[in-house]
Amino acid sequence: MPSTVRGDLERNINVSMVQLKRFDVQANVAATLSLLSVVPFLGAVALAIRNFDGHLVQITYGSGSRFVPMLIAGILLSMAPGFVGFVLGWNSAGQRRNDKSKRSWIGFFVGGLVLTLDLILLIAFWKLRLEIPLG
Repeated sequence: MPSTVRGDLERNINVSMVQLKRFDVQANVAATLSLLSVVPFLGAVALAIRNFDGHLVQITYGSGSRFVPMLIAGILLSMAPGFVGFVLGWNSAGQRRNDKSKRSWIGFFVGGLVLTLDLILLIAFWKLRLEIPLG
């Protein structure tokens, strides 16, 4: 990498890290990430509901299907931004220099709710799973 490109990259990384120390920026990031974490969670819930068999009271899937990796990926893709939003919301909520305290609380509560619901979905899948051997 040429030295000018590397210097620009280092400056951009340093600027973004300095800005993340500000509580109002943390509040914006917390609310954004927490609200974005809802989308993969809803995808995982839709996937689990689609495969739920009411007669058996089981979540059924074929042995060769991609259901389990997709469900786990949806849960993990939801947990990561939800956790970061929860932590940043917790860190920035109630700070004197934070003029966007509502966004901190949104990040905190939505992130915490999504994390809790992700764990509930993961436990429900673990308890109600039924693999159907194919072939």
